[in-house]
Amino acid sequence: MEHNDKYIYVLAYGVSVTERWDGDERRSVNTKRLDQTINAIEKTQKLAQLNDMAEWLCNIESVFKYLKYPVVSMGIIKYCKEVTMDSSYFKGVSDTVPLHLILIDEIANNHPLHHDTLFSFLKQLFERSHEHLQELEQIEIRKMIIDRMVHLLCIGHVIPVIQYMRFCLDNETADKSLIRHFAGEVMQVTTSPYSQEFIAEFLPIAKNPDITASLRNINDSDSISQFIEYCGG
Repeated sequence: MEHNDKYIYVLAYGVSVTERWDGDERRSVNTKRLDQTINAIEKTQKLAQLNDMAEWLCNIESVFKYLKYPVVSMGIIKYCKEVTMDSSYFKGVSDTVPLHLILIDEIANNHPLHHDTLFSFLKQLFERSHEHLQELEQIEIRKMIIDRMVHLLCIGHVIPVIQYMRFCLDNETADKSLIRHFAGEVMQVTTSPYSQEFIAEFLPIAKNPDITASLRNINDSDSISQFIEYCGG
């Protein structure tokens, strides 16, 4: 693309170069990370333009390194949005996590400030129609997306994720089996002590028999029963 190199340079300069000023006089310019940032942007842009999964996989170690740059990760989020929103993206995908969702997990690991953006993307993906797929395939794909949300929960984005699933339950916008899957996953990755905010949002899910009855046992030794007991029944 015409001027592409210039755009990359300006972008990389803006996010990696620091300047020290004394009044109107520039005293110093730190360009230490400029070349590395340019290289990371160029390499990931080329992969995105190719959109070749074999190339992505061959370069996955380098890609994970480039994702540590916030500017690259934001570009990859946009790329993943465009790719996964294609109506045919999930066709034939039901038992393995696609590469683009793995990239989303990795970005979440590296950039807490991107969590809101990633969660908004996952909600869009969860809510979109997959009418071209069988019902069971749709359920499995949404479970896969829920797993990404639980991953966000595990690394700090707790209350927004629980509030969203509570919204889905209260407004019946998601199949009960999906809320059940979410509840089971949350109980596997959390333990006491629980904050009052967590209890307020998750307890209605845990106490809903349509959601958690099959997750509980007669001895009340399961994690759901123990959570409810912790909350005072």
